[in-house]
Amino acid sequence: MATKKTTGAKAPKTNDKKIEQQNTPAPVENERPQYKVPFISAKIDRLNDNPESKIKANASVTIGNHFAQHGFKVYDGGEKGLQVLYPGHKGSDGKFYEDFHPVTKEAREALNGYILDAYEQKLEQTQDEEQSEGEDLDEDEEPAFEQTM
Repeated sequence: MATKKTTGAKAPKTNDKKIEQQNTPAPVENERPQYKVPFISAKIDRLNDNPESKIKANASVTIGNHFAQHGFKVYDGGEKGLQVLYPGHKGSDGKFYEDFHPVTKEAREALNGYILDAYEQKLEQTQDEEQSEGEDLDEDEEPAFEQTM
């Protein structure tokens, strides 16, 4: 069978924008907008100098460059490894209540990851600084300033 060739007639142009607008559902009045996950950064405020303490560091978190939460602690959980303790208070009943906490498991894992990563980076940074200070002074050199009385 022979196919019939078409003449130079073209299909009418369609406006893609109109089609996209027609296919998208109209927003519902009471529907909440979907929010993106905000930018989160963690900072280690202070490392604990006491090697016997289970609290290894204090940390702060900034969420979306708009909110800051202080009072996180990096805790050595023994066999469980490093853990993050959230800011909280002890109630009159003797129980501990978190003042700040993630709502979902995924958010908790992400926040813990940011804080523990910041802790590891801070440890590396302090170790590098200690090594560079040790390299500055050779064994047979004396410090530049020495107090004498």
